[in-house]
This record gives sequence, structure tokens and C-alpha cells, in this order.
Amino acid sequence: MNKLESNLVNSFTRVRKDMLELKNNVLRLAESQEKVENMISELKRDKKSVNVVKTVKSRTASFVAAKEGKKFHIPACPYAKNIKPKSKVVFKVKDTALNQGYKPCSCVK
Repeated sequence: MNKLESNLVNSFTRVRKDMLELKNNVLRLAESQEKVENMISELKRDKKSVNVVKTVKSRTASFVAAKEGKKFHIPACPYAKNIKPKSKVVFKVKDTALNQGYKPCSCVK
């Protein structure tokens, strides 16, 4: 066997080895993809079975502010307790107070 034939044989041997390695990599990727698809379908099933709990809005005031004030508070806040009843504005939702231009007191989380 001359040098050219020897080089050809070696090249084909390396190509065959690389092809087998690529085939194994593709098989591993296919298995991984199948596992991911199974996990996604399990998550979708679990999501459907979760019970949704609806919150009931309280009829009591959630936030209060003074008409002429700049901040809104929770009713238990010391500043809120000092607001006179005729000057008190009541909000059930924080967004309403924010939309009317009031800023949250540090008592509001």
C-alpha cells in the first residue's frame, strides 16, 4: 500500500468515527427533547388541576387619605388615625389612590 492509499484509509476511518459520534449526539439530543416535551405536558396538566381561589374584596376601607393631603395610608397608620372624618377619603384599591395623585405612605406595602 502506498502513502496515498494509506492516507485515504486513515481519512475514511476518521470520517467514519466522526459520523458515529454525530449519530450518538443526535440520539442524545432526541432523548433530551423527548424528556423536555414530557415535562412540559406534565406542567400543563398540573396547571389545569390547580384550584383557583378567588379573593373577596373587603367592604372595609383598605386605604385612606386626607382630601387636602398628598399621601394615602392604611387605616391602622398613626397618620391615618389623625385624619378628621369630614376630610377623609377612602379607597378600596391602591391603584385608585395612585391614579388620583396620592403617594403611598411608608406604611403601605
